[in-house]
Amino acid sequence: MGGLAAQSKAVTLAASEAALRQWVMMASIGDRLTFATGKEPPRNEPVWKAARSMVDLGLIRTFQPRRPDGRGFDFVAQRIESPIAIQDPCSRSVRVFAEIARCVAAGEPMPTDRQLAKRCGLAHADDASNALRKLKKPEAGDRQIHITNWGRQEHRQATILATGQMTIRRKF
Repeated sequence: MGGLAAQSKAVTLAASEAALRQWVMMASIGDRLTFATGKEPPRNEPVWKAARSMVDLGLIRTFQPRRPDGRGFDFVAQRIESPIAIQDPCSRSVRVFAEIARCVAAGEPMPTDRQLAKRCGLAHADDASNALRKLKKPEAGDRQIHITNWGRQEHRQATILATGQMTIRRKF
């Protein structure tokens, strides 16, 4: 998986930051990736910062089992189920926007309406679709979005108009 053969004082990187991000997008729930090995965490490496960010976003958990040879640790990422964006009482539009913003921050593609409904605690995909319609209108203010459909073979792409940030474009 796009390994990186870098060696520092206390750590050997087994995956680059880009390889870790790509793995997170393709991994199934429960899949594991060793991204570094050594006596200490690779705190000064981009892959460590990316892993910590993905933990904060609720995409992965990390753990450090001792290596079988007893020389240090394996630093492992495990894919977990993506979180529901918001569960507090608020409008559907706020929940859907929060999930889109999370996808942008995590470098994920735009979810389907069914996925949005599940992640946001909505009853039906139609609820997510209606929320997206409201978010496309100028009345949405800073939450206004634009959706680009790339066809049946690719995820649609959301752009947050206030910031210009976008979900990634990816084939199914």
